[in-house]
Amino acid sequence: MNTGLIPLTPETEELLEAVRSADILVGIPSFNNSGTVGHVVRAVGAGLAKYFHGHRAVLVNADGGSTDDTPAIVAHTMVDLEPLFISDRQSTLHRSVTPYHGIPGKGSAFRTIFEIARRLKVTACAVVDSDVRSITPEKDLFIA
Repeated sequence: MNTGLIPLTPETEELLEAVRSADILVGIPSFNNSGTVGHVVRAVGAGLAKYFHGHRAVLVNADGGSTDDTPAIVAHTMVDLEPLFISDRQSTLHRSVTPYHGIPGKGSAFRTIFEIARRLKVTACAVVDSDVRSITPEKDLFIA
């Protein structure tokens, strides 16, 4: 049941009902970033597994109508945890690839990400650009 002012797709509503709540949400706004978004998803997934193992995490891709493979890459990118010496792969990273509505741009993408974070009652929310080439599981995102 949508109780927010930001419209979400039926698929996103289903994910929200299935997940119900999460500890951490990482949002990735995108538009035609097929060349870089896979690397970002791998870095975020590995960072969450390494530093926040045991926490319920959700990765949300708010896409602005990409005409390339950006949404498919986000949905299907696998995270190889072996190089980080993480053997317990039981933590599930829930993913949502959802279009955002409103004026095209990051502002509308952020509103969608924050609406999902609000509805999941997350404790922490981070947003990462989909074209950051220098991101690693340790760098910029997870070490305070």
